[in-house]
Amino acid sequence: NQLIRIEEELGENAVYAGAKFRQPLGAPRKVVVVGWGPVGHATVEMLLEGAKEPLAITILCEEPYFAYNRVKLTSFFSHRSPEKLALAGETWCQENGVELIFGAATGIDTAAKTVSFSRRKGDDGSIAYDDVVLATGSKPFVPPTPGLDLAIPGVCLYRTIDDCVTMIERAKVCSKAAVIGGGLLGLEGAKALYDLGMEAHILEMAPHLMPVQVDAAAGALLKSQVEALGVKVHTGVKILEIISGEGGVTGVKLFENGEETILEVGLVCCSAGVRPRDELAKACGLKMGGRGGVHVDERQRTSDASIWAVGEVASIGGGMCYGLSAPGRHQAQVCVANMLDKATTVTYGGSDLSTKLKLMGVDLGSFGGTADFWFKGQYRTEDAAVAKTLVSEDAAKGVYKKLVFTPDGGKLLGGILLGDIKDFAKLSAISKKPNLGGLTPEQMLAGDIPVDDGGDGTKLADDDLVCNCHSVPKRVIKTAIKNGAITFADIKRCTKAGTGCGTCISTGPMPRVLASTLQEAGVKTGACPPCLPFPVQDIEDLCKERQLKTVEAVVSDLGPINKPEADKCDAVVTPILDKLWSGKLKGDGLDMVGQLKALRQDLFDFVEKQNCNPILVRLAWHDSGTFDKDRTEWPDMGGANGSIIYAPEINHGANNGLNKGVRFLEPFKAEYPLVSWADLIQMASAVSIEHAGGPKIDMRYGRKDVPGPEACPDTASRNTMANAGLPDAAPPYGCGAADPATHLRNVFHRMGFSDQEIVALSGA
Repeated sequence: NQLIRIEEELGENAVYAGAKFRQPLGAPRKVVVVGWGPVGHATVEMLLEGAKEPLAITILCEEPYFAYNRVKLTSFFSHRSPEKLALAGETWCQENGVELIFGAATGIDTAAKTVSFSRRKGDDGSIAYDDVVLATGSKPFVPPTPGLDLAIPGVCLYRTIDDCVTMIERAKVCSKAAVIGGGLLGLEGAKALYDLGMEAHILEMAPHLMPVQVDAAAGALLKSQVEALGVKVHTGVKILEIISGEGGVTGVKLFENGEETILEVGLVCCSAGVRPRDELAKACGLKMGGRGGVHVDERQRTSDASIWAVGEVASIGGGMCYGLSAPGRHQAQVCVANMLDKATTVTYGGSDLSTKLKLMGVDLGSFGGTADFWFKGQYRTEDAAVAKTLVSEDAAKGVYKKLVFTPDGGKLLGGILLGDIKDFAKLSAISKKPNLGGLTPEQMLAGDIPVDDGGDGTKLADDDLVCNCHSVPKRVIKTAIKNGAITFADIKRCTKAGTGCGTCISTGPMPRVLASTLQEAGVKTGACPPCLPFPVQDIEDLCKERQLKTVEAVVSDLGPINKPEADKCDAVVTPILDKLWSGKLKGDGLDMVGQLKALRQDLFDFVEKQNCNPILVRLAWHDSGTFDKDRTEWPDMGGANGSIIYAPEINHGANNGLNKGVRFLEPFKAEYPLVSWADLIQMASAVSIEHAGGPKIDMRYGRKDVPGPEACPDTASRNTMANAGLPDAAPPYGCGAADPATHLRNVFHRMGFSDQEIVALSGA
């Protein structure tokens, strides 16, 4: 405000740091974003970045979670942490002045320009707007199959974090499951059930898996590879009824191979496609699309000039609703550009529908120059007048490659890659070009790529996309690297490349782009520069994803074309390959002290990557918190002895959630078998404290683990005022205390703390 007053006094002569003072600000423009999925979040980010006037942004979020990455929803079954999927959080909202309301929009009054909502906690309200952006996404389609009722225990969807939680809980009481739908989401759902240890069945009505993305030959090969993993695939089936009993689902009645049969399962996951969440738009009288969704023009504007729509709910020109995240982000760019600048000429003309993903451990890519490749059936045509098709298949290796050209062979229309997708980015880029660069279709099928890549070996021109999810070209990534982004994490922060599905890193060209650009800039970093300028953990992850099993393959696949000092990589890569493929443990050949030293660095790298400091500190505190100052015999005296890993203790009320910490540490215990659980837990805590900026603790090691769950303290054995047992999460307190503060005081006294020391500990 002081600067504005100075400007008013000086008028046109007001200059500060070489630039004009901003004009006095009026009332902020009120923007309400309905829906906080990936596309809604991208819209808010773009509004914050592009605004030249003050904005008051409000987000209405129906789910009880901060915006999260749905593309990686399957990973929730391994880490079970919404925070690991989160795209933003409360701090982000506060720092950017964004109001977040956890509640569902219930109506839009276009005359009064207000959005009414119902909070999750029960109260209703409304908020005024100048502009509304509908980013409500889509909802799962539930076929009208008899018995397919979400109110029945064991019937669920696969779309949200809460759906994942439902599946996890149901898996505790049954061992067999069926997924309705053999498309992308269906296969992901089946993978989740498989990872939960269930016998999983995929039920697809079409003749082959993923009928929208791949042809029959690729679908058949995909089926054989999925079945090789232990998942049973049923294609060409008709689902007649979902059968239930007192405890919920008991089976699925099918018509398969000409006869009725009953598949006995205790869980049915419906993943049979999606439909736009357009009920809010319909209720307020907006023009709708011909097949659902809200009608938008080329600027993403609805029939009401103050209401916009992006993502899966937006029916482009009243026609198609795009169901992928990349088109949604593209639409968000167009929407924000037009909302903030009425004079802009930015319009939306469609998006690339090419997809690359890993399903059930199988790499799959489907790319096309335009949407016609899929919607006009070019990918499966056998008509030579429509397209020229070339196929290369090696069923033994699980590799399928299909390239589709114009009838004269002069242009690549698109293709399907299964098993080996290393050329996906290159071929996808060529399908956007007018010709083959002088090559024949047969040469392209053989692997020749007609692109000037500047000598980095990527076969991508600077304007070709490296990251399809966020439409990030190679030029942008190279610029970020030259400006100091020297790791994948840096590149993600600077460009967003790699933050969608992540395959541009795991199986795509990003590693080579990074390695080549760093080499060109003369920057030495990582485990083995310049050939492998990546941290050891990244090299391990890449080797695992790409199935690289020799030092030569690793250096050749990940490093730059010019590989000086490649022989030095052997010492770095060999232990990684031994760990991944030979069954050799990291601790092999090391005594306990050696294993402790190696473990410490591994734990530090893990905490740096997972950001899981609090739970590891809490785990160590609760393991040591069984100590009894008045007992002298081990293990009866308690303390840091590894007893926390066993059910009687880990399942105690106050230890709720600590089993996740134990799961975090299980791989380290397997790699370093000479290190006791007690030492591992305490070291993880010490490392977490140091990593968070705390002191380096002078820790002593050599603790012994209790022999088993029988050594866990009996929750009732010490429950007196003088000798409190394990902490209770809620009353009644076993020690007889009337309130939680007194109960915890009794616990600390049992451990030997004085009141003064309890206060000091609380401060720490």
